[in-house]
Amino acid sequence: MPPAPKPLAAPPAPSSDLRRKVAPFYDALFPLGSPQRRFGPVILAAALVLVLLLGKCAFSSSGSKTAQPPDPKKTGRLVVKSNLANTTIEATRIPAPGGAKGTVDQALSGLPPGKYDVTAHADGWPEIHEEVNLDAGRTTEIAIHFKSGSLRLDSDPAGAAVRLGETVLGQTPLVIPQLPPGECQLSLEYPSWPALPFKAVITENVESAATVRLPHGKLTVTTTPPGATVLLAGRTIGQTPLTVERVPAGARKLSLQAKDFPTLDVAVTVEDRGEVKVNVPLGSGFPELDPPALLRAIWVPDNPDSIAPALEGVTGNFQSRNGIVKNLNRKRLHEVWLRKKYRFAAIVKSYDPGKGQVEFAEQRSELSRYRVLAGLSPEARSNKDLTAQLTKGATFELYGRLTAVEEPHWPSKVITFEISAVDPLH
Repeated sequence: MPPAPKPLAAPPAPSSDLRRKVAPFYDALFPLGSPQRRFGPVILAAALVLVLLLGKCAFSSSGSKTAQPPDPKKTGRLVVKSNLANTTIEATRIPAPGGAKGTVDQALSGLPPGKYDVTAHADGWPEIHEEVNLDAGRTTEIAIHFKSGSLRLDSDPAGAAVRLGETVLGQTPLVIPQLPPGECQLSLEYPSWPALPFKAVITENVESAATVRLPHGKLTVTTTPPGATVLLAGRTIGQTPLTVERVPAGARKLSLQAKDFPTLDVAVTVEDRGEVKVNVPLGSGFPELDPPALLRAIWVPDNPDSIAPALEGVTGNFQSRNGIVKNLNRKRLHEVWLRKKYRFAAIVKSYDPGKGQVEFAEQRSELSRYRVLAGLSPEARSNKDLTAQLTKGATFELYGRLTAVEEPHWPSKVITFEISAVDPLH
């Protein structure tokens, strides 16, 4: 016969006193030899935790009952009216603690009977305090009105936004019906203008009137040629010739933009009630033609061992118009200077009406003598007032495109600069 199974090992015994007390209860629940006896301590511990959790939940449930609302027969209600809609109300019991907060027309309920200090507060206004007695079972209504005056406000120019603190009240012309008596600090803001502070003195129950001038002046802008777009503070305000009646006083920067011309920035200072006139030649934005500096940059020294030492790199577009190449690096000339627009001023030697060509007096640099020939544009040739001024000895300021720099036939040392499509700078 197979051997009888060994009884399951009992868990460690508790102390002798505790064992004697719980042994009957433990043996009844978990008889000797039963499989449950081995896990008895674990089962008892789990049961104990479950009982504790259930007890806690029951305690919490009993303690979380919804508080009963105050008895309306034993408490009072307070309703406050005001002439300002954004008024907040605070009622504080005197002297015992307690009170409530709210807004006008909102009933403050559940207040214990007694005396209260009621505080009315509205942004930008002084606080108002009143005392009131509340009776049990009754609704008490009081009115708290802020003292005020009114202001009829206009501005030059009209259309300025009016601010009181952070609140926009409207645009001028404007009637502000309620303002606190005394000094009132307002702010007027016109589009793209700096804000202007304005202090008004308000009298109770009186309509005051004021007209505020935002400092400004008049600006007139003309250009040669006309048709340039004018930008003020990055905003387009028109094309030249242009007159702006109201420009905010102070230092201002204008930007002038026109096709085929570089953008020009012009600084002006506008004074209040003053007028600024600006006449800008758009060609003044081009770089100045400096023949001596140009010659220094492309000059090739004479080489007695070579008839034309600078012939390298002068084929194709770089070739000389008259076939003479001696001292000028024509490749560098074409790549850096030719076909670009410049401004230039010099003394007139002669004017050929048939060709529309101006010859300027010969000048000398440290490297060579040079002369400048300028071919007028069709518009400039048709300007009789201009051509009448092109007399010998007159100074002519122009802008145009540098189209050629040519060396002379030997032994002449006068280099010719040619400028085409020339227009007067002014």
